Amino acid sequence: QELYLHENKMVVIGTSWTYDPVYKVKDSANNEKYISPGRAESSVKALIYDIADRENVKLLREVELEGSYISSRKVGSNLYLLANDNINYGSIQEDGADIAPSYRDTAVEQEFNDIDFGSICYFPGTAELNYLITAGIDIDGSEPANVRAYLGAGRNLYVAVTNYSEASALSGAMKSGGAANEKNTQIYKFGMKDAKLKYLSKGEVPGTILNQFSMDENGDYFRIATTKGRVGATDASISKNCLYVLDNMLSITGKIEDMAPGEKIYSVRFMGDRAYVVTFKTIDPLFAVDLKDPAKPVVLGALKIPGYSDYLHPYDENHIIGFGKDTVELGPEGGTGDEGSMAFYMGMKMALFDVTDVKNPVEMFREKIGDRGTDSELLQNHKALLFSKEKNLLAFPVRVMESGEARGTAGAPFPEYGQFTFQGAYVYNLDLDHGFVRQGRLTHLTEEDFLKAGSYWYDSEKNIERILYINENLYTLSKMMIKANKLEGLQETGSLVIK
Repeated sequence: QELYLHENKMVVIGTSWTYDPVYKVKDSANNEKYISPGRAESSVKALIYDIADRENVKLLREVELEGSYISSRKVGSNLYLLANDNINYGSIQEDGADIAPSYRDTAVEQEFNDIDFGSICYFPGTAELNYLITAGIDIDGSEPANVRAYLGAGRNLYVAVTNYSEASALSGAMKSGGAANEKNTQIYKFGMKDAKLKYLSKGEVPGTILNQFSMDENGDYFRIATTKGRVGATDASISKNCLYVLDNMLSITGKIEDMAPGEKIYSVRFMGDRAYVVTFKTIDPLFAVDLKDPAKPVVLGALKIPGYSDYLHPYDENHIIGFGKDTVELGPEGGTGDEGSMAFYMGMKMALFDVTDVKNPVEMFREKIGDRGTDSELLQNHKALLFSKEKNLLAFPVRVMESGEARGTAGAPFPEYGQFTFQGAYVYNLDLDHGFVRQGRLTHLTEEDFLKAGSYWYDSEKNIERILYINENLYTLSKMMIKANKLEGLQETGSLVIK
């Protein structure tokens, strides 16, 4: 899932699964008993390798945390790793069931060790049955990993925790859908130093975040964008979108609330003194926000266009690229713009926005790919994007579905899903004069694969997942193959099957 290089060391972070057909616990009388059926458990592994001799790579150390991967950071020789360990509610009902989080560090021993309950902190008010497990590891050293556990869900090194009001948690109003079912986000700030994570401060804002791009640290201030309420509601609980600025101690110093009622945030990008927020329900507003005065953030402009952006990527300080889906708005009888209309997503869409005049954002260029069903990992994972402004290069993996037809049933029109036509990498030149100019597309599928594909496609080992360049060569990577093509003209120069 992640790779880090540090001088002649490489850190590989991935997920491991184990399954116990039956497992052993102790009851309140300390008697052993076996539970069946078994359970599957996941863990996060950080493997540290010596790669000084590239032909003789040596595994030096493993650090393994119980749970699923959240995130990691490398600062100098220090690696910070976060995992989220779900507590099985059923196991709590068993006498003596072991619900302590555990980890292992081969610098100390090979076996897993439980984290002592007396050392576990918790996030007050959280309704999540999860442990956040953090580990600080010195890649160059052999000191034991610094491991801590916190009861409650987490997101990042600024840890965002969904929190229900005390009234809703105690009264059961979470299930009733009443006004008490309001979610807030608690933010916990951790300092990183010498392979140790130190708790610093805590804050809280209304609503919930979308992903890591909803949060940003700039100087002494922390900025966060949230959605509160319910999409589709027509009363006071209707969804609204907000942006908050917090100081060094995570107290709110400035805010914008109630943007785009009835919609929710689809993407956010903070860029210095500006923020760009995309919301969506049937139309895509791109809000440009001025953050120069932390006490008074201001919406300066908005651009409303069909479609939405799942991910915003900076081109330069005055231009931003949006990646998302095109949409069509259909009324109850298949027309457009009728009262009670709904938006249906179509093919993939890219747009280049000019925000030089922040009060009047402009969509300079747009590019559409395929029809309904077209998708790209880029829309869920920004690491699937290859972008180089210096080389005017833009590339990403995509699965293309094409139809060109629309159909519907009486009273419930909808666009038709396309049929599979391509999986691979789309490669573009991008500049401010010409916009998106497709140079070609690359695939690891054979002609026979396309003939056998039919209308759909699947998670094949031949699916291109990443694109990168080294010097003047472009490399595409799937689980099965690495292929090299010239950047100019995209002629294939070689390939390597991975066995």
